Order: sequence, then structure tokens, then C-alpha cells
Amino acid sequence: MLNRITKYFKSSEEIAIVLMYHRVCETKSDPWQLAVSPDNFESQIKAITKNFNVLPVSDLITQFNSNKIKPKSVYITFDDAYQDNYFYAKPILEKYNCPATFFVPTYFIGKKQMFWWDELEEIILHSKELPDELTFQVDLETFEFLNKMEALTMDIQKKQKNWHYTEKPPTKRCELYLQISDILKPLPFSKIVIVLNHLKTWANVVPSIINENLAMTPEQLKTLSNNKLFSFGLHTETHPALANHAYDIQLSEISNNYSFLKSYENAVINAIAYPHGNFNDTTLSIVKQNNIALGFTTSGDIITKKSSPLQLGRIQVPNCNGTLLHKLLNEWLSNL
Repeated sequence: MLNRITKYFKSSEEIAIVLMYHRVCETKSDPWQLAVSPDNFESQIKAITKNFNVLPVSDLITQFNSNKIKPKSVYITFDDAYQDNYFYAKPILEKYNCPATFFVPTYFIGKKQMFWWDELEEIILHSKELPDELTFQVDLETFEFLNKMEALTMDIQKKQKNWHYTEKPPTKRCELYLQISDILKPLPFSKIVIVLNHLKTWANVVPSIINENLAMTPEQLKTLSNNKLFSFGLHTETHPALANHAYDIQLSEISNNYSFLKSYENAVINAIAYPHGNFNDTTLSIVKQNNIALGFTTSGDIITKKSSPLQLGRIQVPNCNGTLLHKLLNEWLSNL
């Protein structure tokens, strides 16, 4: 993704970058590369605010309406509203007076329930022992897996901690994690929960609940909403891969999401981030019908006035220090 940024643009063109964060914390493993350590995050925000024009995401609405993008501007976004954003990112953003938008999947707010990909990670990658045989059913389809599963040794943990999903799985656990992820991602949330409950019984494990692994509480959202630096955007209700679902489900996911966020109306901006970066023509139709001004994907593209406002790219931020991120931003913005 980091090598896909600079395509077709002249260095003189008006260019903006939207940065995409998910988590600010230390993790036991991070197959999707979603986490930036708190130390690296502060180093990044210090470098960004010192060297670039960091603006609120809401400014992009005005810019697209006027057909003019502010050159070399940077925008900070967070997907999923993890509590670690509140514990670790919030004070750093406040320290450097840095605006940020949090895209909130509202079903999870205030619940003691991890996101499914994190719970699956806890079950498959971090259980001490796993049975060799696994069978589960989704609707009328049966899935069977037969692998000699490794015990969770220090060596296995080290391999899994350093593993990224684009790489060859270094353990049978990693391989199984990807296989089950692919099965769960297109499903409605109610069916994902059924499979996860089956997996917990199969593994004989109850994943430990750590607050920073959960979505924020209503009180934490309220605190954020009272600070003019922060804003909220739509991220659906239960975080489905929208393109896999019918019109009425997509509409309900987006409508229910907005209805919940209305109680924080002073902080809500007219923008949506598509969960998993996944959307289709039906999604775009619903977004247009509801007069949503901006739609963000997970594609690693920079923004110009020629960009589609409902299909805007974002750059997933790597877990690096501010010096390296500053260098990368300069390269992207200079089209080097």
C-alpha cells in the first residue's frame, strides 16, 4: 500500500493526504497492521503538525464544493473508535492541537464485546492449545479443517507477533486465522457471532476482555465530542462488508449508525468510512440518497480535486517514528 501513492499526479497539482489509523497501542500480534505504538504515534503527530497543514476532515466538504483542494494538506482519521484511541491518542492529539475524525461503528459502543477479527485472533493465535479438527456450519455450508495445531510456545508467539497477512503464514494457526477470516468477513454480524461462539467452545477458551481492545463507551464519546478538535463520522452499525449485503441491510446499517450518532450532533460530520473499505454501487446510491458528502475507502490514494468525493483514498499509517513518516509524506506530496 505504501508504494501505491504517487500515480499520475504532477507535483504542481493541488494534493491532499488523508491518513488512516485504527489502533494506538502495543499488541501481541497485528496481522492486519492496524496498530501504531503510543511512542511512535506521538512522534508522528509531532512531525505532522510541525511540518504540514493539518486540517479537520470537514474542511474537505467545503473544498470539494469549491472545486479546490488545499495543497499539501493532511487529515487524520481513525476507524472503529477503539478505547485505546481515547486512552493514548486523545491526549497526544490535544497536546499538539491536532484535529482528528473518528469513524464509529455504533453497535459496539459501550459493549463488552470485541470486534470479530480481534476475538478470532485471540481464539486462534493466542489460545494455549487448539484441537486438530474443526468443523462448523454457516447456513447450509459445512467447513472442515484438519491441521496439527502447534502449542503456543514462545517461538510461535514471536513468529505470530511479526507476521503480516500479506506474507506466507508462519504457523498453522496463522493459516487457519486467514481461512476463517475470509469466511466470516462477508457474513452478517449475527452469523459471525454464532461461529465465534462455536469456536470458543471448540477451543475451550473465554478470551480475556481488556478495555483498550473494546470500542469506546458513550461517556468517552461524549468527552471527545466536547472538544472542537474531534469529530465523528459514520462507519455503519455492526461493521459489515457492505458490498456483500442487500440494499435494505445496507440502508439499515447506515441509518441506524446515524441515528445513534445524532446524540453527539455537535461533533458529527457529513462523512462515512466504508468498513473494510468495502462498498458497491448500492452503497454509493444509498450514500447519495442520504446526501452524505464524503465517502472514504481504504485504497492508498492521495486526493486531488479530480477525486470522487464518495470514493476518497486514505493512507494506512505504518508503525514507524515521525522522522520516517515525515519523509514518506514528503515523497508522496512531491510525487517523487
